[in-house]
Amino acid sequence: MILSFNVSAAMKQLVLGTEWVARRLKAIRFALIHLPGQVVEHARKMIVQVSGRHPCLGTLLRARSTIGEMALQPAV
Repeated sequence: MILSFNVSAAMKQLVLGTEWVARRLKAIRFALIHLPGQVVEHARKMIVQVSGRHPCLGTLLRARSTIGEMALQPAV
């Protein structure tokens, strides 16, 4: 339980930014994780299509690009 708490706290601070740090995990779940979308398989790729009109889509895309940038950084 403590490990999952620490991981969620680190992800809120490092990935989502300062506006999400004070929010509870339930708020993040309803805003970002439960986005309505559709999973499509095309040309051996799995694609998740999300509505472009959802208010939290920008936050989700920023978080995803931040995680990608963090993965490319060398470990210290």
